[in-house]
Amino acid sequence: MELQPKHQQYKFQILPQEVNLRGQLRLVALESYLLNVAGFAAQENGFGSMGMMDRGVTWVLSRLAVEMQRLPKQYEWMSVETWVQDYGRLSTTRNFVVRGGDGAVIGYATSQWALIDMSSRHPVDLRNYPEFTTFATGEKVQIEPPARVTVKPEMQCVGEHKVVYSDIDFNGHTNSMKYVEWLLDTIEPDFHYQHRVARFDINYVHEITQGQTASLLRTELSDEMDFEVVCGENVACRARIRWDKFC
Repeated sequence: MELQPKHQQYKFQILPQEVNLRGQLRLVALESYLLNVAGFAAQENGFGSMGMMDRGVTWVLSRLAVEMQRLPKQYEWMSVETWVQDYGRLSTTRNFVVRGGDGAVIGYATSQWALIDMSSRHPVDLRNYPEFTTFATGEKVQIEPPARVTVKPEMQCVGEHKVVYSDIDFNGHTNSMKYVEWLLDTIEPDFHYQHRVARFDINYVHEITQGQTASLLRTELSDEMDFEVVCGENVACRARIRWDKFC
């Protein structure tokens, strides 16, 4: 398959430690692949995290949405195609297409990123980096943008997690995938076995660092679950999962 200009593609094989009870790729592992692809692509284009850190700034993920028709299985090969859609003043949009081993599309994702100053932790105006705009294609992906997940007063605390060394990434705060891991761990294994993720939205709001304790909140609707991770008075992230039931 010939890629469109300014699109990049990466291929992976699904390993046993990345699958769930049904032998399918876990949501946490899928997000990891998407973020790694974003990193690979940015690095190849000259604005990867390591190079940007040398300039005193770093990329942070603010929102992500994923829709999957199915999840790849253990040892299956999958490919992830990615491109930059646009650059605004404070955020940029990067899109993804996920294909299975036969090359057929099995899912889509779209993400929003901010560039922050490493000292102040405040967002940086992307207009100060006009060279980035040469990579923007203007092409959307075939799912809705990441939703703004709103607070629901009926949320119940279903667990807590003290942030430890293995939760921290090179930016010095909790790794994006860890929030997803904590939230999914609050759900009973039987439910996971009977359901698959059809749509996943997550909003990253506030940093959590090592030693802090996060409260995990959840509310359940008919085929959806909403989540919050709260640390002290700050909401660290909010997420929503729409489930499909296996037949």
